[in-house]
Amino acid sequence: MARGLLVVWWVSALVFLALRLTPGNPALLLLGPEARRPGVAHQLVLLERQLGLGRPIPVQYWLWLKPLLEGKFGNSDLSGRPVVSLIGGAAPPTLWLIGLSVLLSVPIAIGLGVVAARFRSSVLDRGVRFVSTLGLAVPPFWLGLLLLLGLAVDAAVLPANGYVSPLTNFGGFITHMVMPVTTLTLYLVAVLTRFVYSEVTESLAADYVRTARAMGLSEMKVVFWNAARNALIPMVSILAASLGPLVGGAVLVEQVFGLGGLGELLLNSVVDRDYAVVQGIVIFLTIGIIVLQGLADVLYRRLDPRVR
Repeated sequence: MARGLLVVWWVSALVFLALRLTPGNPALLLLGPEARRPGVAHQLVLLERQLGLGRPIPVQYWLWLKPLLEGKFGNSDLSGRPVVSLIGGAAPPTLWLIGLSVLLSVPIAIGLGVVAARFRSSVLDRGVRFVSTLGLAVPPFWLGLLLLLGLAVDAAVLPANGYVSPLTNFGGFITHMVMPVTTLTLYLVAVLTRFVYSEVTESLAADYVRTARAMGLSEMKVVFWNAARNALIPMVSILAASLGPLVGGAVLVEQVFGLGGLGELLLNSVVDRDYAVVQGIVIFLTIGIIVLQGLADVLYRRLDPRVR
């Protein structure tokens, strides 16, 4: 718990300093075209004072951190809307994208990894390893652009961008999520397949597997019940460790397909120097990753008696 709080504080401090030390005056950006008109100097000074831009960096950080400790993320500097409301409105596309990608990638990676390990050094094994290596080498956003050009532009069988809530139109939700989920799933399958392949290969050479074969158990039961089951327990930790890169990949994929999730909100807020929103999103994602990793640790202890 203490380590998680320390991580959240460290991330908040880094993001705050990075935003404050970038060139440019955020007050001018907030004023927009009005800043070029004569006679707005007084208004500019008032806005800078309101944002606390004239105070030392530690004071600015404390003024922002104090309401955060009380559970208040503040309001957007640009729109004036509560940051919590903005994050809540943008979170569903991101959560659906990540959740569906994990749900699809885990069984696919298990199947490919186990089969490749069982038929090691065969054409099937080399093919699975080649595809997984290719999946790691290809950036998710580039793969998303290829799918976009092929299925939305050339074939015109899927919508190019946008998000539809499953509560509003489930069919539209599926068609809009096919390409984004496929893009992120292929990347995650490549990561997990290599892990499953390595773990199952090591398990198949273990003594308990040789004993199971000597007892006359079928090869299917030996591979899937003895070797694969024990090898897949550490996958919980691998998924937890992959949450950070997975969230980063989801942010990029959202931009490619225009889902309007946290990725788009974050990038727009960075461009507009909307400090409150940027910091709120980063803190929200950091807390989410820490909570999920904590749950993964608990689940891992439940599954593996040796850790307990």
